[in-house]
Amino acid sequence: MGQERTTTRQMAMLLFCGLLAPLLRVIPEETGPLAGEGGWTAPLLALPVFLLALWVLERTFRRLPRPSGLHRMYQLAYGNGPGGLLTAATALWLGVIGAFNLRLYGESFVSSIYTDTNIWMFLAAMMAVVCLVSRRGFATVCRMGRLFFFVLVITVGLVLLLGVREVQLYNIWPVWLQGWDGLLLSAVPVFSVLGFSVPILYCKGESPEQGRGEKILTAWFSLLCLLLAAVGAVILGMFGWQTAVRLQTPFFSMAKEVTLADITERIEAIVAAVWVFSDLALLAAQVCAIGDYGKELWSGASRRWLIWGMGAAILLGAAWIDSATFELQGMWRGIQGWNVVFCYGFPLLACLLVRIRRKI
Repeated sequence: MGQERTTTRQMAMLLFCGLLAPLLRVIPEETGPLAGEGGWTAPLLALPVFLLALWVLERTFRRLPRPSGLHRMYQLAYGNGPGGLLTAATALWLGVIGAFNLRLYGESFVSSIYTDTNIWMFLAAMMAVVCLVSRRGFATVCRMGRLFFFVLVITVGLVLLLGVREVQLYNIWPVWLQGWDGLLLSAVPVFSVLGFSVPILYCKGESPEQGRGEKILTAWFSLLCLLLAAVGAVILGMFGWQTAVRLQTPFFSMAKEVTLADITERIEAIVAAVWVFSDLALLAAQVCAIGDYGKELWSGASRRWLIWGMGAAILLGAAWIDSATFELQGMWRGIQGWNVVFCYGFPLLACLLVRIRRKI
């Protein structure tokens, strides 16, 4: 990120693409049982808390010597030894989440669209593309994300426009039928997934522009949450939350229910093919971040070998997780707490300790 001159805008666009797929999995499936008709409001409720966390991180990194990323802040906050161990644990956690997501991507794609496809072929092909793109760093991945952004937004916008005709307002309003406590709790899974962006944004210290990073990130993540709320409202409005939470892939199911005049009867195959872009963007960003953390810890190591080695480890981990899609989704609910710890807990605690120890 440092020498590649990757900007905050490019990183935000990449994360916009990468977070679409995992967020659209949790919105109907996990927010529906908690908030019922109000499940579509979860991104809007999670957004202020998430932006507050980013604001604290941005303010802290602005005061540190540049360039300073999470590794440097952990060293200042916890000491060189513990800071290095925590950096390695963060990189390892990104690998675990990458393997889990890769398996879930494969299960969702194969089971919903191409049921006769060998999942091993899909996992291997996807990981090979991720490593080929990631080995050149964030600059290449961000160029890929910029292309993916326009394709994904056009696809999501088209499905929204076609699906809004099928929305039944009683399925999404009033939002408080399940209680206000359910509404607030529904923001937790969204907040957890948004946390994927923290160790990616701050793996090194050159991405956020001095003074402008907060405004750029606020604008892009606000746009992302608004789009997610709109898609969630259409999904719940079409199926009702009781049905939506039982669907294996709610967004694909929504695409199956819409038609495109006389051009094509069903567009779900097109949507599924385009949706791989979101999966690729997040995996590539995670692998790039792991490579940068590795370089911070072992300056003499080859970044390309780190990328290929971690790619192979993620592929083997995804193959080892031999579970059906519904079981994988249950596993994700079980590790959400750990994701909050690694993506929010340790970084925000480090911000506090850096100030207490008067390192800034």
